[in-house]
Amino acid sequence: MFAHLIPVFADVFDVADRLKGIDERYRLFYNKRARRYEVYTLQPQPVLQAVLPFSPPDARCLEYVRKTRIERARYLQEELEKHNAEREKRMVKEVVENIMSCAARQ
Repeated sequence: MFAHLIPVFADVFDVADRLKGIDERYRLFYNKRARRYEVYTLQPQPVLQAVLPFSPPDARCLEYVRKTRIERARYLQEELEKHNAEREKRMVKEVVENIMSCAARQ
């Protein structure tokens, strides 16, 4: 069933081992089908925890895994909502400025 997952025990930047410092259950795999690196916990079958955005895995992957852990879900949700509110505010401001600019030219 999981034949497309190749366990990675050693890599150039030691990411496979360093993941265990974040969570002892984390294991690094290479997904042959998707052609990407993924982090799983083994309970008794692999459960996907994160898809790594960098290939080959490096220190950025470790930071990404720390940032996206389920324990931080509430914080990430708040951060996303704040970002979206600021973006919407900027967009509204730009639209109003464009309208005022057009009106001034008329």
